[in-house]
Amino acid sequence: MKRMLLVLPILTLFLASCSGFNLFGGDEPPPPPDSIEIVDFGIYDGNTLTLQTEAVPKKLGTTFGFRFQVKKPEGGQAAIRIITTSPGMINPAKKEVEFKTETTDTVQVGVQYNCIFTFEQEWEMVSGDWTLEVAAEDGSTAKKTFQVYNPQ
Repeated sequence: MKRMLLVLPILTLFLASCSGFNLFGGDEPPPPPDSIEIVDFGIYDGNTLTLQTEAVPKKLGTTFGFRFQVKKPEGGQAAIRIITTSPGMINPAKKEVEFKTETTDTVQVGVQYNCIFTFEQEWEMVSGDWTLEVAAEDGSTAKKTFQVYNPQ
């Protein structure tokens, strides 16, 4: 019995030191880095970034968003979803409020693409937070929120 009492503290100390070195499991490995990178963001004229900003004036013809590239799988293609979330646009053709639109596409890895929105209709120009997001099939995402405001 005395031997058992002596062995228990030593065994406890051994197990505690092993867990400190992750010899018997422990924490999960860190998640892999995101496979989508934002290259730049702001207001664009055509394919040219004219102003890096998150504040966007409510004006017809204004294009805002970000440029991105998918980094994985190397040398391949990736299926993506592009999600646009707005404060709520009332589409007169549908007579309902649209908060979110989503499209899918396949992109080449390593090539830059645009995730943008252009105010083409009066009813699209809604003040508030707009979030543009790209989601890859591996679960990684890139997103940016812009504040659309009424210019004075």
